[in-house]
Amino acid sequence: MNLSMKTISSHTLAKVTCLLSAIALVACFAASVNSQDSPTGSAIGKGNNDDSGNGDFFTNAISGAVSDTASEATSSGKKSADESDEDEEDEIEEPPYTPKTKSELQKMLTPIQFKVTQNEETEPAFRNKYWDNKKEGIYRCIVCGQSLFSSDTKYKSGTGWPSFYDTIKPDHVGLKSDFHLFYPRKEVHCSRCNAHLGHVFDDGPKETTGKRYCMNSAAMTFEPLSEKKQAGAKESDKSGSDE
Repeated sequence: MNLSMKTISSHTLAKVTCLLSAIALVACFAASVNSQDSPTGSAIGKGNNDDSGNGDFFTNAISGAVSDTASEATSSGKKSADESDEDEEDEIEEPPYTPKTKSELQKMLTPIQFKVTQNEETEPAFRNKYWDNKKEGIYRCIVCGQSLFSSDTKYKSGTGWPSFYDTIKPDHVGLKSDFHLFYPRKEVHCSRCNAHLGHVFDDGPKETTGKRYCMNSAAMTFEPLSEKKQAGAKESDKSGSDE
């Protein structure tokens, strides 16, 4: 049994301790019976001999307890390994990024992508790529590839821009005050490459965060959920509904 796998719970250890104590008591009892020469002791010995299944009872009970404990430890180890695999699958990988010059970005990005991410311009409402995207997946920064938003937090705001009520991770975006209009706004940018993404407002769904991250499609690229993860998500939803 490999303790480094962290598969043995405190409950399992307690069972093993109790089992060892039971074995010790049975051994003491057997030694006491065999050592007695009195008529009472003989009677006990005879009774044990007459009841052919009595000795087997203790042996079978001990064997069964050992087997159950081993099975529980194995199941616990398998469950722990499965949960570890699921955690690894759910972990979002972030691609490496090397900062680029403005000249390099102009070659890499389309005109609207460059204007939005580098000059903080805004794309037209309802005439952009992801405002009505209903597919499952994650939205990444068009410049550096860092994950920004998930389809799980995307909702229909009616504004004509892709809107989310939360980010994938708080530290994946940065905020600053924006005074480009006649009233101050909270500008949102990628925390890794500083690319402009959009603005955040306090008129989002009240049952969630109350935030509306109003983003530019041109500032993001969409990564669809893999078929394997989709199957896992559907199976999880099905299990939840069965319960």
